[in-house]
Amino acid sequence: MSEKSLDIIWSKMAGDLKETCEETGVMGFSIRDLKTGRKAGFREDVLFPTASTIKIAILLGIAIKVHRGELDWAQRVVVEDKDKVGGSGVLGHFTHKADLSLRDVAALMISLSDNTATNICIDLATMDFVNETMRTLGLKNTLLRRKMMDVEAAQRGDENVSTPGELASLVAKIHERDGVSEGVAADVLSILTLPKGGPFTLGLPEDVRRANKPGGLGNLSVDAGIIYPKPDRPFALAVCGCFLPGNDPEEYAAEVVRKAFGYMKVLAECTELGRS
Repeated sequence: MSEKSLDIIWSKMAGDLKETCEETGVMGFSIRDLKTGRKAGFREDVLFPTASTIKIAILLGIAIKVHRGELDWAQRVVVEDKDKVGGSGVLGHFTHKADLSLRDVAALMISLSDNTATNICIDLATMDFVNETMRTLGLKNTLLRRKMMDVEAAQRGDENVSTPGELASLVAKIHERDGVSEGVAADVLSILTLPKGGPFTLGLPEDVRRANKPGGLGNLSVDAGIIYPKPDRPFALAVCGCFLPGNDPEEYAAEVVRKAFGYMKVLAECTELGRS
């Protein structure tokens, strides 16, 4: 049997992305074509701190409880001084009480990576339920172990963690409704499409639809989500990097995103024999 050109291009993409990941720090990726089921990866099982990308799991926990009737997107959440923490977001800088819907709190958690909003969502979803949900989905290495800006917990080693393979699997399961109900998946993906910064934003053309959540800390950059080169040809991508040098670690992750999209766009436009 002759070698297929489709196998060659996938092998070339995997090698190109692997080479990019090997250039600096410790980086890994996982990519899955959600139409054909083909996938590739490098260091897919390496454990990385997730930074704010763990907020995908928190959002999923909130959405499940909403659809169970335990929470409501319209319920009011009053943000007081005792709730406020530093870091990214805006709620921590408010001088008066804020009265928001749960849906808006979740939107702030994802779009602005608001840490105060995130901790409110953790309290409502509960850390145990988020981790139980990950285990139910078969994602045993995706763990929510601390609230945002809990420096003492991070220093103890209670870091929020996952792997490139599990992050890609998480967003793929949401998109494919694999262990996730239609209503929950639709709500989660709707919120994940809100505008934000990060490696996907740096690495993708502005008009390309995506549903993702980046995370970043010193010498660390992570992003995971669904990218749509064409409406009917989505792919899941997770990129994780740590020990990254310089003041702009997300640019290293963005280069992996940029190259992955270049290949996947061509694949979306071509037949299995490589012509459009």
